[in-house]
Amino acid sequence: MKKRLKDFMENKIWGKKTEPLPLRKQLSRMITICCVTAVCIQSIAMVVMTMNQYMNKEREDTLYILESDNVKVDSIFQYVEEIALAVQHNVGLRSFFRDAVYSEEEVTEQLKSVGNLFSERNRLQVFEPFVEKIYLYNDSDKSISNLYYSMTILEKKQSQEKSDKLYEVYKNSDSAFYFQVDGKYLNLCMRLYDAKMKPLGTCIFVLNKAGIEENYSNLEKMKFYSWSIKQQDEVLLGSSNMPFGDKGMILEHEMPTGFGLHLCTGVSGWMIYSSLGTTILSILLISLVLMILLSLLGHTMAVYYVRPLETVAEKIKLVGEGNFDAKLDEYGVEELQNISHTFNEMTDYIERLVKEVYETQLLAQQSQIQYLQAQIDPHFLFNVLSMIEMRAAMNQDKEVQEMLYKLANIYQGKIFRKDEHFIRLEEEMEIVDFYLSLQNSRFGEKVEYSISYEGGKEKYRGLLVPRLSIEPIVENAVCHGLEPKDEQGHIWITFLQTENLLTIRIEDNGVGFDSAKIIEKKEDKSHSHVGLWNTNKMIHNLCGKEYGLDITSKIGEGTRVIIQLPVRNGETHVEGNDC
Repeated sequence: MKKRLKDFMENKIWGKKTEPLPLRKQLSRMITICCVTAVCIQSIAMVVMTMNQYMNKEREDTLYILESDNVKVDSIFQYVEEIALAVQHNVGLRSFFRDAVYSEEEVTEQLKSVGNLFSERNRLQVFEPFVEKIYLYNDSDKSISNLYYSMTILEKKQSQEKSDKLYEVYKNSDSAFYFQVDGKYLNLCMRLYDAKMKPLGTCIFVLNKAGIEENYSNLEKMKFYSWSIKQQDEVLLGSSNMPFGDKGMILEHEMPTGFGLHLCTGVSGWMIYSSLGTTILSILLISLVLMILLSLLGHTMAVYYVRPLETVAEKIKLVGEGNFDAKLDEYGVEELQNISHTFNEMTDYIERLVKEVYETQLLAQQSQIQYLQAQIDPHFLFNVLSMIEMRAAMNQDKEVQEMLYKLANIYQGKIFRKDEHFIRLEEEMEIVDFYLSLQNSRFGEKVEYSISYEGGKEKYRGLLVPRLSIEPIVENAVCHGLEPKDEQGHIWITFLQTENLLTIRIEDNGVGFDSAKIIEKKEDKSHSHVGLWNTNKMIHNLCGKEYGLDITSKIGEGTRVIIQLPVRNGETHVEGNDC
């Protein structure tokens, strides 16, 4: 029952058949799906890009407006700072601040000339001044003033009284700047100092609050807005018309200005989305029409391209049967031409790979034969040496017999034990001794050598060292150190063992060389001292980077090579590369 239900769902609902669908139908379905998917992706991308571009532009324009309003107010506060600095540095006002003999009319005129309230910079709007009044107080509590508007005697008296009260409040405070909102005014109190930072007096600026509010009136056009002038966390002036719960969608601009104030402006971020609805709807309608058109076009293309693709399928079948001469014809359609060109290149490449694999197999067979021959040659050489040694013994030529014996052992140690990475120290020194004995026989007294073991030879019995880690160094000393030398040469080999370190020092008094060049040319295999580099690399690979050779040499004085190896004990030979 379950199997029949499964077959019904597969055949009737999902359209699964025992035979594959025709190429034309599959291609039509595939092209239609691809086109519809592409249009959907493109539509989403267009909506996202349009929204992003629009939002970025609106955000930039809005932030520019917010910044412009703040910059305009900031320039006025900078104007106030300039007035305060001019008052501090004005020489004509020094007599007033010091309470010396002065003319009130003259110091008042000095204040008016310094704080020019009729300057163009003292206007936020055309008819609205920013600074309306300036009061100066010296340390004797005397004052002078500069007023933007003309006043009656009574008005001037009332204004002076307010200023005196504010001065008394500020004089008893420790604040550098003191602000007070008084009706339509924002009063700013600050202390004045001379160039040596000595107190001069107090200055009170009466600022027009309505002018500041008028400057931010442009924000009211944006419906949802806010602006404020803050001293630390205290809001001195401000207005807000923000919707409730819109804190996460606010575009803000904040900038510091003089006197420890911060200018803050902001608008609701939802304003940016208000005009996007029509644009997004138009994009969706256009996308729907494109989907329908592309679906029809996909069906037409499937019918048009079935015949060339059937040819491609036939050629692929021929290649699968091993006929790499099968090639596709030229087509007038660029895509089909690319398929044809790629298919033809592929068949050529496969044919070339088949030939290369065949040739590689032949080379592998030849290499295997050469390897077997190389294995035969050393054994043949060793057997010949042994036969010559027997002939020398039969002729009772002991000197030649001994030399052949040593030479055969050297070949045996270097060639026939190549699978052994570690051997006993005494076996390595046997190879060294055989080599030095042959060289001593060759050169006579020109080559002398001595071997010493710190603490006695028995202390070093059973130690394991990498095979051929000492003999190449000794051979290098003879060939490149002592042979070029005219007079007698000597080689000293010294062994020193600590708890975990075996140190082997090999010295000669030969011609020497520039040891720095060994490091520079260590990758140059044609260099005459390449044996040193190879031995050092072998020790690194077998024992670790902390072990190896230390080479010191001077031309004309000789060479010293120090080999450092880990202390390893063993009663048998160590084979393999398990280090």
